[in-house]
Amino acid sequence: MTNSQETLGRRIARLRLTKAATQERLARELSVSPQAVSKWENDINYPDISLLPQLAQFL
Repeated sequence: MTNSQETLGRRIARLRLTKAATQERLARELSVSPQAVSKWENDINYPDISLLPQLAQFL
């Protein structure tokens, strides 16, 4: 899959894994539930816009 075809959820998952971070760790850093992170990574839901700066900094 090329980057132009990569979904937001897949990109979050890929970048999280390059940091060897679990969904639980990312959730803790952003003060959200691990289920929320799972939904983002599976393209069921998306992060709230207010979380994007923290998400970008973590990733």
